[in-house]
Formats: sequence, structure tokens, C-alpha cells
Amino acid sequence: MNQDITRDGSSGRVGEKAHDDALGRGNMLRPDVSLFPLDDGLVAFSEASQSLVGLNATAAFIARKLQMGTPTAELAEALVCEQRAAADDAQRWVQETIEALASQGLLRDGSRAAPAMVQAPADINRSVMQQRMPPYVPFEAVVEAHYRLLNSHVLIRYAHRAQMRMVDCVIGHLKLAEPAAPALVIDIANRIWDCGTQMTSYVYCDGRPEGEANRLSHLGPIVKGALWVASVNAHDFLLDLHAGVVGQGDRCVLLPAASGSGKSSLTAALAHSGLGYYSDEVALVERGSFLVPPVPLAVCIKSTGWELMSRYYPHVMDMPMHRRADRKQVRYVPPPPEAVRQKPARVSHIFFPLYIKDEPTRLTRMGRCDALARLMDQCLAFRMRLDQGEIQELLRWIGGIDCYALTFSSLDEAVALVRSTAFP
Repeated sequence: MNQDITRDGSSGRVGEKAHDDALGRGNMLRPDVSLFPLDDGLVAFSEASQSLVGLNATAAFIARKLQMGTPTAELAEALVCEQRAAADDAQRWVQETIEALASQGLLRDGSRAAPAMVQAPADINRSVMQQRMPPYVPFEAVVEAHYRLLNSHVLIRYAHRAQMRMVDCVIGHLKLAEPAAPALVIDIANRIWDCGTQMTSYVYCDGRPEGEANRLSHLGPIVKGALWVASVNAHDFLLDLHAGVVGQGDRCVLLPAASGSGKSSLTAALAHSGLGYYSDEVALVERGSFLVPPVPLAVCIKSTGWELMSRYYPHVMDMPMHRRADRKQVRYVPPPPEAVRQKPARVSHIFFPLYIKDEPTRLTRMGRCDALARLMDQCLAFRMRLDQGEIQELLRWIGGIDCYALTFSSLDEAVALVRSTAFP
């Protein structure tokens, strides 16, 4: 079953008091909760709290009982009598289900709202950094360039050529040959210090402080984040998922996973194998059509993956190193121009990748209810408030998609499994 949807895909935990309240005698689902069937489970949805939870068969049974008004103290006995569950298992399943429903704000008096806008990658120091930045002062740019992501044109004005060299290592493949009217202007001012040997860059979006880079190696990720967030928020999408996307023809597959799962490496290896490249980390499911457009950001490879990815991209070690806000050292590999897709595609398969060293590489088919729950774990934002109509459309969409859990220790074997399954 799904846990709390947060910006970074982490699971919310119910506090001790909330846990006791959730198992209290009179606890029930909130009145506006609707239950929708999906395969052998249910999807619980509350329009008021904008909560969406996938429930397996056992959790679905408990949710139905709650909706009927069954006291929580009687749920375990109902599982034993009606579902032939063992007593110890029944008590544990009730507790886990109640905790998950409570963490989503689906119980009476609960509250929760999913994010509606995409935000910059998490950085606890970002707001502090923005507050201490000097106010924007117009300056004469030494060089400027236009970039495009999705349908957004962005003008970047640089105070120093070295700034553009580092930024273009990250987003240079998105540069436009001809200028266009910008939807956003990013100004990168600078301050030279330490006897002219060091430079601090100040990044402003339409005059608003965005970030401060005390080294050139810190600048590219800040600008990439600003471009990414502005472009995605200007797009008409239903869901923003943290996922790699590759495809062939008019079809694509999603690779949703948390950071550290091997998602980026698998995406890069699949693109290297000949599949079209859509994105390393952004899957926008468009409203109405449920198509996924290309968001061809450069593949971000952490230091732990440099040696492995050099098999597929030998020049990766020649790329400049960058330091992200989370202090991780990364290199960015722009996708080959011929691999970048130009049109949105329909999703035919979803693979949830997880790299585990020395574990046999295997593919396991998933029920769509469990898959939807895991997919929502990687949902960064809903672009609009959902209602029952959108939920029914969402369920129809995922009802036509084959879903798998992919555990791998070998990239070559993982690539072969994905290709043979999705593009035989």
C-alpha cells in the first residue's frame, strides 16, 4: 500500500499519538473518501485532502469495513472470520493499514494536500542562501544565450564567460540557434575575490534571488534546477513523476525510482542500447491525453557511478565535475542529439528499478494497484486539484499498462530484460 507522498518520495510516519488515535475505537474514514476497484485491490481517494492511496486486497477489505462504520477494534476479528487470516497477522495488517490511511489524511479529521507545483531539488540551506544574497542590480552581460526546455524559452545573461562554459556543460544541448522571446530571464552576476583567483556567482530569476555559487563547480546544478522548475511549471501536466523515460516509435516506458536506485544508470544504458531518450529524471504525464513529452535533461551521474557508466560513455571522465546542493559530486552527460525524442509518447510499460549488488537480476510482474501505490511514491506534484473524474481517467490509464519490479545487479541483463519485455 502507498505511504505519504512527499517532494522527495519519502514515506511519512505516523507519530505515537496519531498512531493511538488511529487505532481508537471510533476511528472511521473521512466522509468524502471514494473507493475505486483496480485489479484485485482498491484505490482510496479523498478530494478534500487530495490523497490517493493504492490498497492491496487485505487493505481493501479493511477500508471497506471502515467505510461501513465497523469500529477499528473489530477489524482484526472480521479478517479472521471472513478472510480466514491468522489472528497475529490480522492485528498487524489492521495496524499497518490504519497507519497508512492516517498518514495520508484519509481518516476522519485528517488533513493533507499534495503539492501542486514543482519545486527546486530539496536543499535545507536554499532559503537561507536566497535571503543573504544581495538584491538584484542590473549589469552589462558579457555573453548571453537562449535555451529551450519543453515549450519554455529562457534567456540567460552571464557576467563572465567562464560561467557560461560551466553551465553549458549541463544544459548546453538545450541551447537555441536563434533567439526567441523568453518566458524567463536568468541573470548570473558575479563577485571576484581572493585577489582575483575566486568568483562567486549570484543567480536571479526575473530579478528574484535563486541561488549562490561560491565556486564555478556549484553553478551548473543551480541553473539547471531553475530552468527545469520554470519549464515544468509552465507545462500543462497532470502528474510530475521522478522517473527515467526511454522509448521506441510512439511508445515509451517509465522507470520510477528514488535516488540511489540505479535509475539514471539504467536510463543511460537503455538509451545507449538504441532506445530513444526522453528524460533521466522527469516524467510528465499530460492532462487528458496521458502522453509523456520529452524533457531531455542531461543524464546526471554521481561519483559512485562514473566507472560503471564509462563502459557506455567513455568520455564521462572528461566531463567537468559539479557539486550539487546535496554536496554530491556529479558529472552530466548530454544525450546524443539523434537519441532525443521530439514528440510525446504513450506509456506501455512501467519498470520499478532497484540496484542491489550481487543480487540476481530478475523481473517480477506487479499488480496495478501495488504499482500505482509505488508510482505515487515518486509523484513530485499534481498540477491541478484532482476530482473523481480525473481519478477514474488515471485508473483507466494505468489499467492498460504492464507493470514490473526490476531488481538488478547487472546493467546488461537489466537492459536485455526491459528491451525484450517492452520492445520484443
